[in-house]
Amino acid sequence: MRRPALVSCAALASLALTALPSTALAQRLQPWTFRLEAGAGTTIRDFDHSDVNTDTTAIVGTARIAINLFSTPLAIQLGGAFGRFLRRSEFGDDLGLINITAGFRFEPMLGNVGRLWVDANAGAALPGTVTSPGFDAGLGFEFRVTDGISFGPYGRFGYIWDGRAAVAPLDNPPPTLSLDHASPDVSYWHAGLTLAFRGVADAPPPPPPPSDRDHDGVNDPDDLCADQPAGDHPDPARRGCPAADTDSDGVFDPDDQCPRDAAGDHPDPARPGCATPDTDHDGVLDPQDQCVSVAAGDHPNPERPGCPDGDGDNDGVFDHADQCPTEPTGLHADPARAGCPAPDRDHDSVPDLTDHCPDRPGAPSADPARNGCPGLVLVDGGQIRINRPVFFAPNRDVVLRTSFPVLTAVADALAATPEIRHVSVEGHTDDVGDDAANLALSQRRAASVVTWLTGHGIDASRLTSTGFGETRPVTPGTTGAIRARNRRVEFRIVSDADAQAPAAPAAAAPAPSATPAP
Repeated sequence: MRRPALVSCAALASLALTALPSTALAQRLQPWTFRLEAGAGTTIRDFDHSDVNTDTTAIVGTARIAINLFSTPLAIQLGGAFGRFLRRSEFGDDLGLINITAGFRFEPMLGNVGRLWVDANAGAALPGTVTSPGFDAGLGFEFRVTDGISFGPYGRFGYIWDGRAAVAPLDNPPPTLSLDHASPDVSYWHAGLTLAFRGVADAPPPPPPPSDRDHDGVNDPDDLCADQPAGDHPDPARRGCPAADTDSDGVFDPDDQCPRDAAGDHPDPARPGCATPDTDHDGVLDPQDQCVSVAAGDHPNPERPGCPDGDGDNDGVFDHADQCPTEPTGLHADPARAGCPAPDRDHDSVPDLTDHCPDRPGAPSADPARNGCPGLVLVDGGQIRINRPVFFAPNRDVVLRTSFPVLTAVADALAATPEIRHVSVEGHTDDVGDDAANLALSQRRAASVVTWLTGHGIDASRLTSTGFGETRPVTPGTTGAIRARNRRVEFRIVSDADAQAPAAPAAAAPAPSATPAP
C-alpha cells in the first residue's frame, strides 16, 4: 500500500517540474494557508514491533494553518489531527488518537500547475493517561484550481513515544489499550488527499524606472542634488552634487583644507584654502613669529617678532626699558633710572636720597633727622634685625616692659616703610625642656609680639606669627651663653609671592646684649 502512493507522488512531481512559471501568479502574494487532510493508514509493525499494531487500521483527518515567512516558499504551521481506529479495545470501546503539532513546510510553486511540498512537525498525542511526544513528516503535491484553492495527494509518516498511553477509548478515556508484552512506542503512516485554501493579495507594483531630472548622468535615487547638475566640478563626497566653496575663497571644498575659513589676504602655501596661521592671535603670522604660542601683548620685543618683551628681574619694568635688567628695583625705585633700585650705600633699605646717615646702617624712621641712622633696629638682608632681645616672663608668653623700646623701634620702622607689606614674626627657644612644650611656647611668644605691634598701630594684615621651638638654633650647643642666643624673636620680611608660604629658616641674629627670659 505504501509503494504505490510514493510512486504516484514522484510522478506528479516530475510532471510539475516541466511546467512553465506563471508570471501572473508570481505577482500575487499568498501570506497564509488553511489546509485539510483526509486519509487512511495503519501502524507499522515491522518498525516498532508493538502488539498494538495488530489490525490497527485508522481513518485520519487533519487541519493545519500555515503562515508564509517573508513571501518565500517556507512557512510555519500549526495543526491538529484526529485518528479513529477500526479495531475496538478488548473491552469493546472505540479507540481514537488526537495529535497536536507545530512545524515547518516548504512548498515551492512549480510553474502554474501547483506546489510540491514537504513538511516536518513535532507535538504531543492525546487524550490517554499521559501526554506522549511525537513527530511526523509529509510529502505531497497540490494542483492549483484557482489562486486561492488547490488540492492533491499526500503521504505521511509519524512516530509517537509511549504511544499506547495516548490511544484511549473515545467515549470514556482513560483507561488505555491493554496489551501484554507490547512495546510502548507507536509508528504509523497514512495517505490521502489535501484541500488548501490560501489568502491572496496583490503584490506591490514594481518601482518606476530611475529618472535623472538634472541630466547630470546620475540617476535621481543616487543623486544627492537631484535638481542641481554636478557641473564641471563634481563633489566626490556627495554624488550628483557640484563641489561647494563654503568660505567663498575660490578653493572648492574637496580641495580646501579649511572649507569653513577663507584663505584671506595671506593664504597658507602649504595648505590650500587656509589662511596662514597666527596661533597666538598677536597679529604676527606664525612663519614670522618667533614665539608662536605666546602673544606679543602690549609690550612686544622689538628684536624678536611676535614675542613679548621680557622682565628678567621681575620688577615690573620690561627689559628694553629697564636700565638695570638683571637687578630688581626693590622697595625703592630710582626715579632717575628706570628699573633700577635707588642708591643705598649702607644697605639699610633707606635710600641715600632720604637717609640722614647714608654711610651708617640704620632703620627707617618717620623722623627725618633719624631716618636711616643707627638705633635699636636695622633693616638688612630681608630682615628687621633688633639690637636688643625681646624679653618674656619665665616660661610664659608675656612681653616684659624692658622690651617695649625695641618693639617700639620695630613698629616705627614698619610705620615708616609701608612698602614692606608682609613680616613674619618667628619665635625660637633653647633645647631645655620638652620639645612639644618649647614649640608651643615659641608659638605663643611670637603671637604675643604680633599682638603688641598691632596694638601700637601696625595693620594686622602685614604680620604673621610662627613658632619653631628648639628646631632652629643660631648656634648648636648647651652652654648658657649659646642657649641665650638661641632664645630669640626674629622679624623676617616676606615678599608678596611668599606671603602664604611656610616660613624659611632665619639667618643668625647678632648676639644679644642681655640674656632673655626662658
